[in-house]
Amino acid sequence: MDEKIYLSPPNIDYKVYNNIKKALDSGWISPVGSFIDDFTNKLNSYFNKKILLTNSGTSSLHLALKIVNIQKDDYVLCSNFTFAASAFPILYEKAIPIFIGSEEQTWNLSPDYLNLAIEQLNKKKIKPKALILAHIYGMPAQLDEIIKICNLNKIVLIEDSAEAFGSKYNDQPLGALGKIGILSFNGNKIITCSTGGAIILSDIESLEYAKKLSNQSKENTDYYLHNELGYNYALSNVLAAIGDSQIEKLNLKVNKRREIYKHYFKFLKEKFDIQHQYESYKSFSNRWLSSFIFPTNINHKIKNSLAFNNIETRYLWNPLHNQKAFANSLYFGNKILDNFLFENGLSLPSGDNLTLDNLEKIINIIKKL
Repeated sequence: MDEKIYLSPPNIDYKVYNNIKKALDSGWISPVGSFIDDFTNKLNSYFNKKILLTNSGTSSLHLALKIVNIQKDDYVLCSNFTFAASAFPILYEKAIPIFIGSEEQTWNLSPDYLNLAIEQLNKKKIKPKALILAHIYGMPAQLDEIIKICNLNKIVLIEDSAEAFGSKYNDQPLGALGKIGILSFNGNKIITCSTGGAIILSDIESLEYAKKLSNQSKENTDYYLHNELGYNYALSNVLAAIGDSQIEKLNLKVNKRREIYKHYFKFLKEKFDIQHQYESYKSFSNRWLSSFIFPTNINHKIKNSLAFNNIETRYLWNPLHNQKAFANSLYFGNKILDNFLFENGLSLPSGDNLTLDNLEKIINIIKKL
């Protein structure tokens, strides 16, 4: 059996090991320590915002909903073509998700369907309080239009940038353009802590409230006092040490993934009638995963052939309107398009430690189909 080629593995170097040893030697393995501070400061500088590290992107989204005061029976708009974690926090608060379908260009939430949803909901006297917008596979959504719609309708924009660290729109980092942004440092992300995340905020009051909630809502007293429900959402110093060791290589990692994408695209467009995420002049995608839409059933043949050669791929997101976890939720969009992306799409190995030999191996296997 050939050595496994993974979809998006972590790229660990000597600095990661050094940082972990320093964190362990310091004795600070809790959510306090020098690496928490250093990693936070680097993210503060990158986004020019207030940053709180958390133990996952999902935790960050939940905190975002708490900050904007989402409560039971509130309505929250959400991207439909995304991972379920984009919407699960809505259910945590017993709020009501409303899913918005995709556009063909970027596969992200469609501004046209967003407008349609708001118009139709207004007729029913339904007023959404927030929108969770996921930037899929690192590709920026059409933020100019979406921000304008949200501002006009007084809807709080929460950017789910879990897949989009290093991507930009109008030369601004994704996650910093909405009211609140979130990141994920899961094991398959460009920057990883093994698990972890961050919430991106604009004001100190929100930061302090998020800190309090993430630390079991302990009041600032010299004894244990809790006046509201709290959560165990903080990131440890050891995991922060892993992320901190990689942050300075973000641009190198993004550029490598973009080169991998270009390599695939150049070959695939000559062999198949493929579709891909369109990158506008306003957008800069980190190309977290090189993902393509193939002619009918070709994606299954490619997946099976690569799996036979011990190479990992992944189907695209199964739209949330299909999921039993969100049964009976309202949906505005084109189900045919959203299902088409899922049924015919495939993500190919995209890690920034993918060698040219392995890349050529993948392409040669596909060539034989």
